[in-house]
Amino acid sequence: MKYYIQVIVLLVLVSVAIDCVTPRNKFEEGLLRLIEKCRNGDGDVQSVPVAFPSLKPLRIPPLKFHYEGYRMSLSEIKVKGLENLSVEKLSASPENTTMSMEIFIPTLAIHADRYHLQGTIMFIFSIDDNGVLKSNVNRLRARANIRLGAKGNDTVVTHLKLDYSVNGIQIQLGGSSETVNSVANNMISDLINNSKMKSRLQHIIKTQANEYIRGHTPQEFVEIVSSI
Repeated sequence: MKYYIQVIVLLVLVSVAIDCVTPRNKFEEGLLRLIEKCRNGDGDVQSVPVAFPSLKPLRIPPLKFHYEGYRMSLSEIKVKGLENLSVEKLSASPENTTMSMEIFIPTLAIHADRYHLQGTIMFIFSIDDNGVLKSNVNRLRARANIRLGAKGNDTVVTHLKLDYSVNGIQIQLGGSSETVNSVANNMISDLINNSKMKSRLQHIIKTQANEYIRGHTPQEFVEIVSSI
């Protein structure tokens, strides 16, 4: 019985997540519906006339990190939990093609089919491990300010300011010892809040977003989103 109650509560939370915000114009209404379709998965996303990704799960390109002598690469990365995001604040101007948004995600589960970690612990023990990486990111809050502009006949993100906070992150490296797992947890925990990492994530998100929104002028993009 307890299990069924938990499922019901989860379904209710997911269904009302987008209703935290009252839209003030058609552009904001369309953005909320677009986010909801992305949360619902491939079936809903394919019905949208702009090429946005499914968030269930989200697949992201390979990543590489360098931190205090350690090098880590990740590939075949899937992120689960984005479908449970709630939009807590939203302000969007169709005239200026600007957006400001705050979101909350209870838990993100990150899975990489392959990681490769190299470095030296305390200048003594060498690390050269690879395997499967699993990670949980808890209580993620993110804030983004976005401005769209034109590049030829395409819409592009001309400005993106991203900030976020997390309430904890746990890493499990399938091919590493307990000591190396501890090093990886400390490294990622430091990296996630590092200003350079935030700048790099801004660049990655901006680049990916430009792939999704090209093919329409800014005015066409606003009209398409507003009609969703």
